Amino acid sequence: MTNQKTLLILWIIYGFVFIQAVDSVLFFLSHLAYFATVGLGVPYSILNFVLPCITISLYLATSYLFLKKAGTESQESGILFTKFPKRQLIILFVLAITVIPLTNRLRGLFAEFNPEIHNQTPTEFLAFYGWFHFGIGFARWTTLVILALIYMKKYGLTIIKN
Repeated sequence: MTNQKTLLILWIIYGFVFIQAVDSVLFFLSHLAYFATVGLGVPYSILNFVLPCITISLYLATSYLFLKKAGTESQESGILFTKFPKRQLIILFVLAITVIPLTNRLRGLFAEFNPEIHNQTPTEFLAFYGWFHFGIGFARWTTLVILALIYMKKYGLTIIKN
């Protein structure tokens, strides 16, 4: 295998790890919004609609910020870069591996010690849980589809120019 192919594979792995790390941080932030709203005493009937909207907005805003940054800073020609960010890859691996389990642990502790959760029926909590995780899943896929469409369009425009 040539050095360029190895570097290309490393960049593909970097892309997967980067997306997973960003997703795990956004998953954590969505749960922070959940902890904050429940702590403020917002009823679960309202949270069924508010938290999926917050989550979708959070994912789309993050995608927009990354698109803006990629548009202003990516002036490199070609797909391969000469320097591979090893340290950044390790940090992203650590984020991708640790943030979601920590979020789940915090969610369990929050559920255990929060009296608001114990004062509701299991049906109310399951309805909320379903809507909340629907919002996260919908935000993940919507963001991925929008990014794919944007870059497919950019790719099509560069083929037309050449």
